[in-house]
Amino acid sequence: MTSVAARPAQKSRRWRHAEILFWLLALASPGALAGCPAGTDDGILIRQGELTLAWRPLLAADRPAPSNRIPMAKHFVLDVQLCDKDGISAAQLIKADASMPAHRHGMNYKPVIKPQGNARFRVEGMMFHMAGQWRLAFEVQSGKETLRLNHDVQAD
Repeated sequence: MTSVAARPAQKSRRWRHAEILFWLLALASPGALAGCPAGTDDGILIRQGELTLAWRPLLAADRPAPSNRIPMAKHFVLDVQLCDKDGISAAQLIKADASMPAHRHGMNYKPVIKPQGNARFRVEGMMFHMAGQWRLAFEVQSGKETLRLNHDVQAD
């Protein structure tokens, strides 16, 4: 029989073993080695040709937005990752912006792109000042080609 005092230590060891197993499995997957998202749990994926752009909104204190929902009239950050068929892409995110096609206007803020290394970028200064349908627009330089990738989102 295990004493009450020993139970927290056993639980702690179990969690430590589960964490080690998680990281071993994560590192064994090809996507994890490449640093690229595997699916929508890692963000929203936009594909064009061999390029995949994954993005997810981050709120205050870099918390992911619940269900990737972007709130109205609150600053947020976009965490962006670029990948290709070989893993991390050599492409560069050169512009990120948003507009409301139905209203024919954009944001009241000019976002700033900050490279984070390994084809990951942080887009700061985003805010949807009105509720409704917004279109995120990303421009990516891939070799001599400039790609424009869009994704429509709803701000509440």
